[in-house]
Amino acid sequence: MRTRVEVVARRGPGGRTVLPVVRASGQLAVRRTGPSAVHLVATAFGPLGGDDAEVRLVVEEGATLAVRSVAAAVALPAREGDRPSVQRVVAEVAGQLDLRMEPTVVTARAHHRAGLAASLAPGARLTATEQVLLGRTGEEPGRWTGTTRVVADGRPLVHTTVGLGPGAPAWLPPVAPRAYASTVHVGQAAGVLTADDAVRLPLENGWVATAWGAELHSVVRAVEAVA
Repeated sequence: MRTRVEVVARRGPGGRTVLPVVRASGQLAVRRTGPSAVHLVATAFGPLGGDDAEVRLVVEEGATLAVRSVAAAVALPAREGDRPSVQRVVAEVAGQLDLRMEPTVVTARAHHRAGLAASLAPGARLTATEQVLLGRTGEEPGRWTGTTRVVADGRPLVHTTVGLGPGAPAWLPPVAPRAYASTVHVGQAAGVLTADDAVRLPLENGWVATAWGAELHSVVRAVEAVA
């Protein structure tokens, strides 16, 4: 199934944010839930292997946008073959974007590919989080591949790919982590900070924090502690 979501945030009268474009088709619906906030709502079970979703976000200068989801996404294997499911977030930001969706759970035999490609104008602010759990309770882990690319004022700021689960290059069971969380922030600089299985690394005018472990709740707390 092909899913397309588009949201445009614009500075309106009096400096408030207006959303002239809020539309979706396929597996996701989008609902405005605040003056400058939207929630993505799943309209079908999945994603299934072979599904392709793209979320396009435009935040113009002087506008703010918060993007959330209603519930965790559960990635399931393809009905036939081993095709991955894909979800891409493509963002053009001149204002402020806060992207914090619920976790992705990748079930046994599934492969989910997530991507964030953000292009930031001078003075733009971005906070983007990712939370992943491989396998449900008592289940073998699925595979997750996540790529984050942020370009600020035309210059690459961060470009990283993380692979987890069976078939990933660095997957070494039984000690390999089943839970992963990360936050990328641009708009306020911070230095290096480490904790158990978590680290914050500086970027130009920002930072990236990551944590990994066996349980998602502990990983989320760990990345919040260094963020």
